[in-house]
Amino acid sequence: MGRNQFVVDNAYDGFDLHQIEDGAYVRTFKTGLVTSRKPKQVLFGENSQVVVGGSDHGAVYVFDRKSGNKLDVLRHSEKGLVQIVTVSPVRFVV
Repeated sequence: MGRNQFVVDNAYDGFDLHQIEDGAYVRTFKTGLVTSRKPKQVLFGENSQVVVGGSDHGAVYVFDRKSGNKLDVLRHSEKGLVQIVTVSPVRFVV
């Protein structure tokens, strides 16, 4: 399902998920009202199971793509722009 969707910074209160084929809105992942209208990167991770994006208030947000639930907030600073993010699979070596 995630491969037929895209996610964008909505420049208002979070990230919006849409269907690729018709652009239909699916849901908003809320991060709070923006204080700066600079674009923040948002992307899929964990085989499209999560949505990860920056903010203008010093945090990176991680959401469950299917439910929209906030899974984690990674604090970078008390305030300031987190404009670029990336994801990488974690491999544990035992």
